[in-house]
Amino acid sequence: MSELSSLFCKVKITKLQLDKFLSSPPEKPELNDNWLKWWDSRKMYSKMPLTSKLLRFYDDNNSNEEILNGWISYQEAMAFSDYDETTQEWHWGIMFFSENYLEMLPMFAFIISLEKYVSESVENMAIVFPFFWGDNGVHVYIHFEEGKAILSPTVQTTYDISPEMLTYTKEYLNKKWDDLTKDMELD
Repeated sequence: MSELSSLFCKVKITKLQLDKFLSSPPEKPELNDNWLKWWDSRKMYSKMPLTSKLLRFYDDNNSNEEILNGWISYQEAMAFSDYDETTQEWHWGIMFFSENYLEMLPMFAFIISLEKYVSESVENMAIVFPFFWGDNGVHVYIHFEEGKAILSPTVQTTYDISPEMLTYTKEYLNKKWDDLTKDMELD
């Protein structure tokens, strides 16, 4: 059995733009060359071709905020959302996200739909990887450049990510883990 990977996203975004994004309805993703190249680059069991039908999104929600709140209220996922008005950075993630690519696709569509709201920054990124389990595989690495969110077909492992961004990601997730578990009794 596979273990659940973690999701971490960091973007530069003004409070006004974040509020616009959160109040907007989820966007239906467009099956394009980037999705197909990324999908073809992934290793998975019983892999099927990516089709528009498989490329789902959170269409049962009225707003992106409902999606976010749904994950945060699902306590077993241990999701978080932090906005820093001083740096205008939004960090959010899910400690126990998924291990199934088909289940992950709606979240990737959610992240990609941020592209028209974020401020340009080389540090804008999202990653899904096995944070807790010691594996170096990466399910997805999304970066933003020139107003577009890009699913990277070349990032296969954590070694393919800038060491600074990976260190930052791990430190942030460790801090959130400490915050989220401080009042819990862990076996």
